[in-house]
Amino acid sequence: MRMILDPKKHHRVPGVGIFLVVMGLTLGMVGCNDGGSQSYTLTITSTAGGSVTSPGEGTFTYDEGTVVNLVATADDGYGFQGWTGDMENVADPGSRTTTIILIQNSSVTANFGPTGPGGPITP
Repeated sequence: MRMILDPKKHHRVPGVGIFLVVMGLTLGMVGCNDGGSQSYTLTITSTAGGSVTSPGEGTFTYDEGTVVNLVATADDGYGFQGWTGDMENVADPGSRTTTIILIQNSSVTANFGPTGPGGPITP
């Protein structure tokens, strides 16, 4: 009976096979990379008289290009007066419900003021 693989002549076959498997897995993992997507922070605050109910207040981290819904809610006796801060990517700074697209670190503030019978009271 003749041996198909002579251990003396083909001692490198298992080593080459393992090398090829490791290289394939390594290249596969590199291929799964999303191209090094950037992450950015969004810092959200509010003035007295209300709060940001979505996504909340604080500092959040998002992938580049994420569209974040912003919802500001006024307390009783107060009205929403607009968003301030990094407004370049805010869809509607005058609306209490709007969105921001994260393409840089950004900071926004929801502003509230007291209301009276005729509308907002300005100091």
